[in-house]
Amino acid sequence: MVAEFSNFNEFFRIRDDDSKGGMRKPAPTWAVVATVDEPPALVQAFVAWYLSLGAAQVFLYCDRPDDPVQPMLAHLARVIVVPCDAAHWLRLGKSRPRRHEVRQVRNAQDADARASTDWILHCDADEFVWPGRPVADVLGGVLPDTDCLVLPVAERVQGPDGPGASIFSGAFRRPFRERDAKGRQLFGRDYDLTYRGLTGHAQGKAVVRRGRSLRMSIHRPRPARKGEEITTERAEVDALELLHFEGLTPAHWDFKLARMVHALAERDGMPPSQHRRRQANALIAAPERPASVHQRLKCPDPQTIKILKSHGLWADRAFDPAPLVAQYFPDHPFDPSRAAIDRWLRDEKQGIISYLQG
Repeated sequence: MVAEFSNFNEFFRIRDDDSKGGMRKPAPTWAVVATVDEPPALVQAFVAWYLSLGAAQVFLYCDRPDDPVQPMLAHLARVIVVPCDAAHWLRLGKSRPRRHEVRQVRNAQDADARASTDWILHCDADEFVWPGRPVADVLGGVLPDTDCLVLPVAERVQGPDGPGASIFSGAFRRPFRERDAKGRQLFGRDYDLTYRGLTGHAQGKAVVRRGRSLRMSIHRPRPARKGEEITTERAEVDALELLHFEGLTPAHWDFKLARMVHALAERDGMPPSQHRRRQANALIAAPERPASVHQRLKCPDPQTIKILKSHGLWADRAFDPAPLVAQYFPDHPFDPSRAAIDRWLRDEKQGIISYLQG
């Protein structure tokens, strides 16, 4: 596991040493794409993390064309920054889609067309691949007729020591795969506000093999032509796992729900899943105490942690991208504190946050 190495340089040095003394085919290349409108610290961490894992290309589509994070990325040759302005959407032959999810998919499809790699991963800026082995080595072992490799997801929750100062503090909860009735029995009535125990998605994301008749989407690629089938493999958690920082802070988690409610009211959003709608309803029912909903769903008590561990659903991952950010952004400050994220929300997203309050 990565945690057994002192740093990522050692991790990749060992990988290089293993290839000496014998002929082996070139390792597959891979890219990652995300549509972003996020706090600078999250974008820095995303870029530094994926460059360190060996991504040959990192595509960032800035949903706000004037996103202030763009200048700090200009020195990174492997990072392709695309401002989603009118010219961008005109190049894709469409006006700017109203729905955020549609914009994400079209940007991912554009990155797929522009990439020069063997594989491409479409994920969000708050999703980070945790490698038990180098990503390229895992991809190199995928069967040739497989179209995509599905990465299982683990969602960040508060650990037993409290929230921590950084937005990357905490532990990770894996989805419960048994029937819903069993989930309610183990975890209580609030289980119905989740999907398999997670507040976000439990489907994971897919690394897609390029050059085949596929169309990029949110969680899985789709066949380009009706009637075609897609072959998939699923990675083991000890090989690759997707760490999802669903809600960087309690206020950020509330903001994401408020954004969903606002989008629905403005007919800008995709219909939410049932558990997300229930979360929004719970938040609307107690706007004066929004932290209570987050506390119930994202801060497991010791008994719940014990249950999760007994079912193999608890993952302690010491996730700290700060050394990597310092390596790739030596001339830019990095502030992953909870306070910095909440300030960004107040400065940039106050209109959405106040939607639930008025």
